[in-house]
Amino acid sequence: MKYRSVFDIIGPIMVGPSSSHTAGAVRIGLFTRHIFGKEPEKVRITLYGSFKETYKGHGTDIALIGGLLGYNTSDKRIRNSMETAKEKGIEFEFIESEVEHIHPNTAKIEVSAGKDNLDLVGKSIGGGKMVIFELLGFDVNLSGDFPTYFIFYRFNQDNKEQLQKGVGDIISDKVVTANYSSSILEGINLLTVESLEILSEESIDKLNKLPYVVEIKFADRL
Repeated sequence: MKYRSVFDIIGPIMVGPSSSHTAGAVRIGLFTRHIFGKEPEKVRITLYGSFKETYKGHGTDIALIGGLLGYNTSDKRIRNSMETAKEKGIEFEFIESEVEHIHPNTAKIEVSAGKDNLDLVGKSIGGGKMVIFELLGFDVNLSGDFPTYFIFYRFNQDNKEQLQKGVGDIISDKVVTANYSSSILEGINLLTVESLEILSEESIDKLNKLPYVVEIKFADRL
């Protein structure tokens, strides 16, 4: 086994020498895996700021891939995540962006498998914490600390008001936050709901049956 740093040998709870560059990166990758709901076949990761400058030395690359494989921050398999991904036939590449004026520990992850694809942008903010601030072109603000539901719906003002009422009637006692955002996808908006607990199948079925709901994605707490 190859060790990336002395911290790998000592065996801390997190991989690598920096919680910002490793544990936070694992969480970004793992959140992506949760939403995508399957193992990706192709991965493209664009790195910004200090992520771009130090990702090889600080293990950000193995951390992001480890998260995409479904590993949590303390999983020792992260050390060999890139080798494991290659063995599984997962194609991945890292792009070093020259874009400035963005949070220094930022990564954009694009994944695909067959006809399915997903992209998001997240930043590691220190102490193993991260924030996802863009998903499929929608502005979001998520920490991964709660089970999160992404309700895509056909937009007009009446639908938004009906959706508010429908969600309130079905899961009002479970909602921590509920935020609406729009994107360049014409006619489609997003309601992001952080929940106190994983919703029952019955509740999800009721949400799916609301006439203006297009799709619901889910990411479990990290």
